[in-house]
Amino acid sequence: MSEDKIPPIQAAGFWQGAKDSQAIIFTYLPVSFAFGVSASQFGFSSWEALFLSCSMYAGASQFLVVALLGSGTSIWMTALTVIALDIRHVLYGPALQNLIQDKLNLKKTAVWAWGLTDEVFASGMIKLSQRRQEWSESWMLGLSLFSWMSWALGSFLGGLFADQVSALPQFLQAALDFLLPALFLSFLLAAFEKKHTFIVTVCLIVSAIACYFINLSAAIFIGILSGILAGLFKHYVLKQHDDALGEAHES
Repeated sequence: MSEDKIPPIQAAGFWQGAKDSQAIIFTYLPVSFAFGVSASQFGFSSWEALFLSCSMYAGASQFLVVALLGSGTSIWMTALTVIALDIRHVLYGPALQNLIQDKLNLKKTAVWAWGLTDEVFASGMIKLSQRRQEWSESWMLGLSLFSWMSWALGSFLGGLFADQVSALPQFLQAALDFLLPALFLSFLLAAFEKKHTFIVTVCLIVSAIACYFINLSAAIFIGILSGILAGLFKHYVLKQHDDALGEAHES
């Protein structure tokens, strides 16, 4: 009697990526809506809010952009500030590439890499680390494209209905602002593995100390740097030390 063959795992396609983006969309819509309202309060039209979300797509940093521009800060200083806050995105591409085994298509990669926000990156990391065979560039395209579309749509609607929303209680507006970091935190916890404990612990401790003694912006940079150094230390020092002890024990 022959054993049943297990069918090969099929890679997820574009529409599966669009379906998997639902969790991001349901969070992006209210947060981007709040951004549109914020942009309107600083004198931007709904179309200008849409333009920022299409050309910049910086997520929560867009709130800072409209505040700086609305207060008269030069566009160059505003650009440098946002680049400094979002420098972490430079690391997202290499982190994913290290887990991708298939050859990448340059045109597809350019599109989904442009939409590589915190939440899209976290979703891609979870897929590659837990269900690697299901990952595909088409899936990433669907995920990133529909996530961006929801952000752009919410920005436009927020600017369009800003007058009606301004009458809402303050605690509801604060709740909208909290949705984005809450979503990213949920993705981070889903991708967390025991082997990451050392790096995450170092990041949290160093970031908390920097936030207390300096400020939040500095804590972000210092936390990122400490995570990089902790990862390098774990890989090149602790791992090699454990390997050396293992070889000595075997001999």
